Amino acid sequence: MSFSALILAGGKGSRLGYREKALIDINGKPLIMFVIESLEKVVDSIIISVRDKAQGEFLDSRLHSLTKPHESDGYRVNQQRYRLAYDSYINKGPLAGIFSGLSACDDEYCFIAACDMPFINEDAVKLLIMKSEGYDAAIPRWDDGFLEPLHAVYRRGPMMRETKKALEKNETIILAPIFRLNVNYVATDEIKSIEPDLRTFMNVNTPEDIQQVIRKKSL
Repeated sequence: MSFSALILAGGKGSRLGYREKALIDINGKPLIMFVIESLEKVVDSIIISVRDKAQGEFLDSRLHSLTKPHESDGYRVNQQRYRLAYDSYINKGPLAGIFSGLSACDDEYCFIAACDMPFINEDAVKLLIMKSEGYDAAIPRWDDGFLEPLHAVYRRGPMMRETKKALEKNETIILAPIFRLNVNYVATDEIKSIEPDLRTFMNVNTPEDIQQVIRKKSL
């Protein structure tokens, strides 16, 4: 069975002065490239969800690994297994990106991550893929009940269906469709056996986070 990955890159980075998060420079490399390089070791194809064509073209101009794509049915197909998917719902947050990204996905299961997660652990992704079998999703859950919906595997059909329902009801929080799915909640303690510091879940929200990533990637 083949699997896809969807990287959400449409956010405006409001907590970072509205910088293009995906392109934040980390030791000479765009932040999103760390995500791509981790995921392409695990999945068969990668989709990058962006707000619109303008943002997609800007990403193309900066990401040397992405060759010039052609347009097809609302998304752009890249010669190197990458697709750029554009939001069909405007200003609806990450759910819009999830819906457009899954619309461009050809596989039954898809790992979804944010573009600002530079330490994604390939073995953690493999574990979640395994745990998704027979479910609509496999989502990490911390001891306090906190979920990691943007480091999770989803079955394309059910997630698209429930995401569309949520968007049409103006429910923009990412958990809205998830609570209507048959989910296998995977304890973070199980993932800790693979990666003791659970750095796979780290994302970049502040200038301090950027500096922390730069330091860790310099080691």
